[in-house]
Amino acid sequence: MNFKKLTAMAVSTAMLMSCTAFAADDDSAVRTITYEEAVSMAIDNTSGIATLDESMDYMEKSKESVYTSLEGFIPVSGTSYTVEASIGTLLQSIGSLDGSSKTARYQKEMLEGTTELMIRNYFNTIKTSEQSLELAKESLALKQQEYNEMVIKNDLGMVSDNELNTTRNEITTLQGNVNSAELAIENVYKSLANAMGLNENTEFVIDYNIEYTPLQMDIPLENYITQKGASDPSVLAAKASLEQAEFNKKVSTYETEPYSYLEKENAVNQASRTYGDTVDALKTSIQNGYNSIMQLESNQTVLEAALDDAETAYATAQTNYNVGNITSLTLAQAELAVNQAETNLKSNASQHDLLVFQFQHPYMLSGASSGSSSGQSSSQAQ
Repeated sequence: MNFKKLTAMAVSTAMLMSCTAFAADDDSAVRTITYEEAVSMAIDNTSGIATLDESMDYMEKSKESVYTSLEGFIPVSGTSYTVEASIGTLLQSIGSLDGSSKTARYQKEMLEGTTELMIRNYFNTIKTSEQSLELAKESLALKQQEYNEMVIKNDLGMVSDNELNTTRNEITTLQGNVNSAELAIENVYKSLANAMGLNENTEFVIDYNIEYTPLQMDIPLENYITQKGASDPSVLAAKASLEQAEFNKKVSTYETEPYSYLEKENAVNQASRTYGDTVDALKTSIQNGYNSIMQLESNQTVLEAALDDAETAYATAQTNYNVGNITSLTLAQAELAVNQAETNLKSNASQHDLLVFQFQHPYMLSGASSGSSSGQSSSQAQ
């Protein structure tokens, strides 16, 4: 980010000149943070992840305590029990702790993933916004050049006062766009700093490039959907809840009232529906995500062709300018068109990059499942 770099460099230089005794102080240097470093820092800074770790540790220790209380009675998976009330309570505690422990593990996986997506989004936003800012500055400079020429033409009576005023207003608008873009980038940097656990005023730059790579799939889409429908953590979390309900249903006591069994059966039915809905929603989201990725890849091809056309037009403009057929303003406009095409291409590549990342972690896709909602909301709250 150019204006951040210049500011940081100016501060560093001033400190160096004012006090040579601190010339070796690394605090004056601008820190460079890579994507991998940022993700690691953000995960460490996400309190929800630490909370889940603590919960899982507590539940595992509680299970050990419950097993000790059973005094040798070891439940076997898939087996139904009719036991004394005291034993039944302990068995249901084991089922609840086991299911909750599994769910927490999957929620942690999803929260770590959505935290990485948040960082990826910040990095992509910074890079695309910086390119858009440069384009806005070039547009402003070009409009200022146009205005200067119009002032001369206005003095000669070739341009009206209204046209001159219109161009002046356009300059004001473009300057406002530049100012807003600079402020927006500063705000993204602050949000990124907060996500990583840094003071929001910390000066740093990011080491990152947006790379466009078409989606590569080792298996057919149908197989991918089936695979993720069985292994995605949102699905596994819903499955763990179902298994917990099924385990509780298998445990009854001699004092159990009839309605108690019906209540457990209803809990199983509800968990089963949630599990099925989670799988169905995930599969639909994967299909929709794939279609959107294909559309972005089609857009990329169109935008690459548009860039080729703009570069060809600019090369032609350079030739015409060299022989005096066009003005420097016309040449600058052709160059601006190339930069606009590059910006459009980078923006599309960024959207593609983020969507592919979500496609590889389907619980992140919009409407994927209720099972991932707790992890996502925790990440967004950071």
